[in-house]
Amino acid sequence: MNPDQLLALVVFALVGSFTPGPNNAIATATGANHGFAAALPHIAGVPFGFSTMLLAAAGGVAALIVASPALSTLLKWLGIAYLLWLAWGLARSRDGGGAGGPFKLPLAFWQSALFQYLNPKAWMLSVATAAAWLATDRPWQRAAIVCVVFSIACAASLVLWAWVGAALRRWLAHGGRLRNFNVSMGAALAATAVWMGVA
Repeated sequence: MNPDQLLALVVFALVGSFTPGPNNAIATATGANHGFAAALPHIAGVPFGFSTMLLAAAGGVAALIVASPALSTLLKWLGIAYLLWLAWGLARSRDGGGAGGPFKLPLAFWQSALFQYLNPKAWMLSVATAAAWLATDRPWQRAAIVCVVFSIACAASLVLWAWVGAALRRWLAHGGRLRNFNVSMGAALAATAVWMGVA
């Protein structure tokens, strides 16, 4: 990978990671409701899960998804359904816990890693990344570089978003502010899901 390609990859990874999306919303909500430390499993799980998606893309899964509209549609709607369920649980909760089971915040490492496979934004990024940077005669070498770049960008983004949430925690503890915040974050997640559904 030449320097120009690497720079383009870094910019793409930063934009894809720092822009609002489900992972950043979860990091912010977790920080606000449970503190920064509670977001650490999410901060570690997301890059790990997304890296496994990129490795799968290097192995041809991205091409399979692009070639199969039915599979692409199924993944998209499963992800949207998960986001809507998570949004509903967050909006209804008083402490950001949400619903039970895999929908309860804070997410564990493995939940955050597996969530990437239901995250429509993660699929869009992995397919675009595979098409732009992994379609070479040495996809595994490229995949290793891409995974490192995305892991750093993703972790940095999640640290920032979780810190923002944690910084608001004391202010949110007064009156109904936390409840209103959770409703707002749930609405933001739901809006993201709807946007992904119509895009």
